[in-house]
Amino acid sequence: MSSLPVTTKHRINRIPQIPHVWEGDIFPIGEMLDNLEPELKNNGQCIVWVDGSEGFIRTMDVVKGNTGPEAMVRALLKAIEKPQSPAEPARPHKVVVRDRELQFFLRGALQGLDIDVDYQGDLPLLDELWNNLQQVQPQKVGNIPPQLLEKLEERAIALMWEQAPWTLLAEYNLIEIKIDAYNVESLYACVMGMMGQEFGVIFYRSLDSMKKFRLMAGEMGDSTMEEGDIERAFLQQDCWFVNFSLDDSDFDEEDEEQQLWYELFLAEAQYDVPVQVVFGSIHPYEGIRPLVDAEELDPLYLGIEALGKFVQKNKKRLEKDPTQAISHQYSIKLPWGNSKPHPVKVRTMPEVTAELEAIEGNLHGDFAEEEDTDIISSDLFPEDCVISFGSFSENIIKSIEAKPSVWVDTEGIVFENDNDKIPVIIIQTTRPKGKLVVEQLIKEEGIEYLFFTSGEDPFYGGTFDLPMIKTQGGINHVIAEIEQEGENFANTVKKWSQKTKKWQGKCGVAIAMGSTGVNRGSPKEQHILAFFATDLVSKEKAGLDKLVLNIEMM
Repeated sequence: MSSLPVTTKHRINRIPQIPHVWEGDIFPIGEMLDNLEPELKNNGQCIVWVDGSEGFIRTMDVVKGNTGPEAMVRALLKAIEKPQSPAEPARPHKVVVRDRELQFFLRGALQGLDIDVDYQGDLPLLDELWNNLQQVQPQKVGNIPPQLLEKLEERAIALMWEQAPWTLLAEYNLIEIKIDAYNVESLYACVMGMMGQEFGVIFYRSLDSMKKFRLMAGEMGDSTMEEGDIERAFLQQDCWFVNFSLDDSDFDEEDEEQQLWYELFLAEAQYDVPVQVVFGSIHPYEGIRPLVDAEELDPLYLGIEALGKFVQKNKKRLEKDPTQAISHQYSIKLPWGNSKPHPVKVRTMPEVTAELEAIEGNLHGDFAEEEDTDIISSDLFPEDCVISFGSFSENIIKSIEAKPSVWVDTEGIVFENDNDKIPVIIIQTTRPKGKLVVEQLIKEEGIEYLFFTSGEDPFYGGTFDLPMIKTQGGINHVIAEIEQEGENFANTVKKWSQKTKKWQGKCGVAIAMGSTGVNRGSPKEQHILAFFATDLVSKEKAGLDKLVLNIEMM
């Protein structure tokens, strides 16, 4: 059995102890959260710790059924350090449970905290509390007629799921939906799914709450953040949400080929499979909950319908540049009741998108301070980026240079005639990831040179071809690790390198988006996010003849 770290014990023991007895138990959720968390319907449990002396709940945590007794300890520590209001942080004199095995487990886990752990076969306070919750929850969800939810779900699938706006927009490409009805002035929509994680749309009721959450979310990777901090950041949102999920029970995460096809399948929105739609709300005072009143359906329906029409009408423009200013007005009638059509105005918010992109760049662009030795980083370029080799004519470079959203550095490149083409290595990823790469390269003052070397993994015996760049900031970035299976990559590099001799080693590095679409591996001109002029040098000149993978690089 694991024991608490000494530092944790010291922290808990500094919290004042009170002469109270707390009761704790685990209850099956059953149908209580069916509308919000379908995956927990048959296997969900709720951990409750209640102060028996005061009669109020200190914490409630929803977990999966196979979480184990450790979850009871986590919930108890939360009840001690960060209890629900109005309780203050406090350490109980005694805790009581009605499971013998759990009692013995807690005795071992809580050693050194001066908390007695007792067994009691009957806990009437907890039972009464749980019975009350079971009676209340169905009544709240039942306020919405099922046929209205079915209509909302039908439109969400047709306008959101089948159009897949997350393949066009990044999470920070905000869309304002001005409603001016049903106590809602505007909703601010952003997508989930361009990173290939969750799929859905968030409709923020407050622009300030969205900005605050994005700022806090960017800090979630900080190792100093605790579970409670992440939860508080999540609950700072003020929004409605629509989530989509597939039945992927047959999906094998270990099968790389299957995983690639699965990702392409999602990216191309060919969704001829059953889909589960989940609607809900998040608010700092209410927490996360399902839709509980028909009054919520009116503005949410208008938001889904307006956003769907907007994406449908402007798909090509959004695909080309989702940061441009686009605005349209629609007349939308609710499918229930006898209300008149509502005028709804939808527009992109380039100024907010730029602000959020700056936040993302600041949060993810921090690199270690330079040392005397060569700095090697494998964190800049995404693992799933695609590399291709080509060449750009002067016309292509002028065309992308004319776009204000594309960064172009052509220093040292001189085209002598119309047939000249500069050799270019193209690194393709998704648009949001590509934007972060470009921002960091600009911050490091561009690319000093490009080179190709090799790497070795002593742990698994693998060898790799490593295309790399060194920036003017002095950092060597690994672009990709390409397994040495045959001579295909080496031959491609050799042929491409020959073309740079005509340019005295001059070449270009282009960052492109579109790695999850039909143009994966063959990006077009409109996919280019940035172009950097640089020089191709040998690995000997770069001073990195061969790299050996160590634990820190894994």
